[in-house]
Amino acid sequence: MKRSVKILTLIIALAMMLSCIACGGSSAEPSSAEGSAADTSAASEPASEGAGQAGAYEGDEFNNGAVGETACVSSYSELTSQVGIDIMKAGGNAVDAAVATIFAVGVCEPHHSGIGGSGLMTIYLADEDRYTTIEYLETIPANVTASYYNKAQYVKTARAAGVPGQVKGLAYALEKYGTMTLAQVLEPVIKIAREGFVLDSVAAGAIADGYTEFNKEGYEYLFELFTNDGFPYSAGDTYKNEDLANTLQIIADKGADAFYTGEIAEKIVAGMKEAGAAISMEDLANYRCVEREPLTTEYYGNKIYTVSNPSNGGVLLLGALNIMEEADIKQYEQGSLDYWKVFNESIRLSNKDAYTYSGDPDFYDMPLDVLVSKEHAKERFALMNMQACLYPVPGSDLPMARKDTKAAAGVDEETLDQGGCTTHIAVVDGSGNVVSSTNTVGYSWGCYYATPGLGFVYNNHLNNVSWTNADSPDYFADAGKKVRSTMTPTIVADADGKPIMAVGSPGSTVIPPVIASVINNVTLYGMNPQEAINLPRAFTIDRDTANGPLTDLTAESGRLDRAMLRQLEVFGYSVIDGINDYAQVCGGVAAIYIDRENGRLLGAGDPRRDYKAVAY
Repeated sequence: MKRSVKILTLIIALAMMLSCIACGGSSAEPSSAEGSAADTSAASEPASEGAGQAGAYEGDEFNNGAVGETACVSSYSELTSQVGIDIMKAGGNAVDAAVATIFAVGVCEPHHSGIGGSGLMTIYLADEDRYTTIEYLETIPANVTASYYNKAQYVKTARAAGVPGQVKGLAYALEKYGTMTLAQVLEPVIKIAREGFVLDSVAAGAIADGYTEFNKEGYEYLFELFTNDGFPYSAGDTYKNEDLANTLQIIADKGADAFYTGEIAEKIVAGMKEAGAAISMEDLANYRCVEREPLTTEYYGNKIYTVSNPSNGGVLLLGALNIMEEADIKQYEQGSLDYWKVFNESIRLSNKDAYTYSGDPDFYDMPLDVLVSKEHAKERFALMNMQACLYPVPGSDLPMARKDTKAAAGVDEETLDQGGCTTHIAVVDGSGNVVSSTNTVGYSWGCYYATPGLGFVYNNHLNNVSWTNADSPDYFADAGKKVRSTMTPTIVADADGKPIMAVGSPGSTVIPPVIASVINNVTLYGMNPQEAINLPRAFTIDRDTANGPLTDLTAESGRLDRAMLRQLEVFGYSVIDGINDYAQVCGGVAAIYIDRENGRLLGAGDPRRDYKAVAY
């Protein structure tokens, strides 16, 4: 491309970045209910019947929610949620719909998730009255050395990619708990990729944010894939991804094996080799997803089911909820000074535990049952001081060891979490099955590498690996070890174990606190899910492994009482400036509440990321 055109497009991109939403940063104000987002229906035809019930219940001021009697999906956009709805109308169950929706989100929100990434899924199986989780996080390639990766040098290169798990995990879920084939659930997804869909402001903003990197030498395929003949896309433009459609068609025709041992695998490995990365045919062939028992606790009479390690988000969430209950947080008015003190100190105390006792349970013995126990919560609550925040945050003295008996240490400062650029979906079907699933490629656009011709970016989750500390549970030396995450797809149940809410969020370290806040708002304060999501947030979400979580408070200050914020600063928190009233850095919840009393499903989506529920 001529240099003059590149200069022009760079100027356009910079202008767009000033007005578009930055992933992981502050968002613009959510749109009003009328004309809240650009049309997200496929270019080939409008969204199917069933999308017109949004805004039907109190609190849905930005048109993110939906009400139905039979089934509901909440996800990235109306189009992606409609994919899941159409699958269920065609006879599929919640797992079929979830798999289709996740694949669709990978097409429509490629900067946050896709088949080059990973995820976690929590499922309630109505006919068995049973909860389970499926973990399909990335693994560490076998042929890496301590000098293979340098964060400063390789974070936006193919070397940052772990072995992707999403295709294997979704295929496993579908085969074991679904009723449809990969070809059936992928058919509408392939159609969207091939025929195109209309970009909303979020997707167009993400392309603008990535444009500078796309325009660098060595990123020519990304530039071709995600620009409009060299120009940045705008909201309202139709985007097509023929390469991804072709890749998904191969998976539909030949199954997940095509991705891990077949022709797609061969292209992945050839591209990785050319890019100087280590993922091999053996790494792909050896990849395994894992079905695990969920972590669970009781909370004010309800039961909470979520994921276990190697995501430490489950330990963080349940540990924090137990401490909140021990402190009887319900006695305080929601959003009051004492409420935020108890809430955030509980998060910080549990955060310290979650990052100390973190690792792949196939390689480490960890005291997970202790960490989510009521007895441990009593000990942690005893450390809380309502006059001043804890710093440093004291740790717990519990055993943790490698299964080969070598002693293990907690997570070290070198490792990072996946960025806030993740995505969540929630699904409930007419038979009572429930799915809550979070998926990611790490940072926005993952590692900024895509194999020419395949149409998707890879994750950058080798950023979560320690390359220098042999005592870290994240140390690189164990080939096939799962990479740590903080994703926390969760299902809330009543006292009898029947699900009442599917909930989850993107956002890295904000994920457990934002889920806890929604659980509190719904189960303790009687809000519907959209009201619970829309309320202003104030979370301590940063961490420091040497002294425990930092005292920075990420707060939507413009919607919170300023006098209270000043009192929180006196308490010891440092309120971060520049956070908008509806900020992406504070998460992006997708949730569905099962209102059995009135025989309806209340779908809810976070206006901070323009999520959209659809129901019928």
